[in-house]
Amino acid sequence: MATSQYSFPISLIRQYCFCPRIPFFNEVLNINPGDRPWQKQGIAYHERQRILNRRRTLKRYGLKKGTIHHNVWLAGSIIPCHGICDAIVETPETVSPVEFKMEASRPNRGQILQLAAYGMLAREKFEKKCSVMFILYGNKGKVRQYTLDDKIEHEVKNVVCKILRSIKKGLLPISAASAAQCSQCEYLNFCADRETITSKGRNKL
Repeated sequence: MATSQYSFPISLIRQYCFCPRIPFFNEVLNINPGDRPWQKQGIAYHERQRILNRRRTLKRYGLKKGTIHHNVWLAGSIIPCHGICDAIVETPETVSPVEFKMEASRPNRGQILQLAAYGMLAREKFEKKCSVMFILYGNKGKVRQYTLDDKIEHEVKNVVCKILRSIKKGLLPISAASAAQCSQCEYLNFCADRETITSKGRNKL
């Protein structure tokens, strides 16, 4: 399965960082756990921000001029991944990926690596420099800025290689996910060895 022609969704980079079993369930077993209420909320939030973003200036991104492209399909040869980036800010010399997040809390490692993967593919697609990335969050569309450098690109490629090896093996990976992580995972019902601590002792999740 993991050949030079194979490509997996960029979102699995974030999911792998949350739990390495998710790419296995998704790509090897082809399991669709179904939609969750928060996913519908996220879709509604993305649509609202897309509409609002068309009216906003580029000042929030530290730019005076440029073009915002929404829902940009990205795929390429630099990493075997594909996906739709929420937005790409394009200037005459550069491109910057933008991801919309409902939560006001700081993005986790997986979310930042996913954003970096979009940046790497946007650079390839538009053939322009990409060194800055953005996460737009909250109802007011506040912005956090991140740097796309060699270090984070190396980390993205490392995670991609781990995902490909896991898929090629076709074996259920070991997971160090915590009980708190498992309790919010849509794939929980497919794991038979997850445990949690309750007031009455240790129970299987």
